[in-house]
Amino acid sequence: KVGSFSLCLDYPDSCTKCEGGGEGSGQSAQKKRQFELFTSCEPCAMCLGATLWSGVSRIVCGATKSDAQAIGFDEGPVFEQSYEHLEKAGIKVTRGVLKDEAAKVLKQYGEVGLIYNR
Repeated sequence: KVGSFSLCLDYPDSCTKCEGGGEGSGQSAQKKRQFELFTSCEPCAMCLGATLWSGVSRIVCGATKSDAQAIGFDEGPVFEQSYEHLEKAGIKVTRGVLKDEAAKVLKQYGEVGLIYNR
């Protein structure tokens, strides 16, 4: 399933992130985690929280929280302990995949897209 800023490129509205756009579709009565989430940026606090109940077993992220904040996003209270908590819950997290390329796309979005309706 798709989440994070990749949806924002199709919809110029930063509120259309994974908490409203993609992760919920993984929620089911099944207990076994079986979904993978590939995002253009590390998830914000809300997306990380949603990951716990979504059924996602693996997250792969591109750009960093710092990259998102550099263009005006407020990612909320996301700490290294947040990722440790996901790992303890059985969710494999891989960060920094194609980081420079993802940060470039994020920067381009910051030049043309809405960030929190500003």
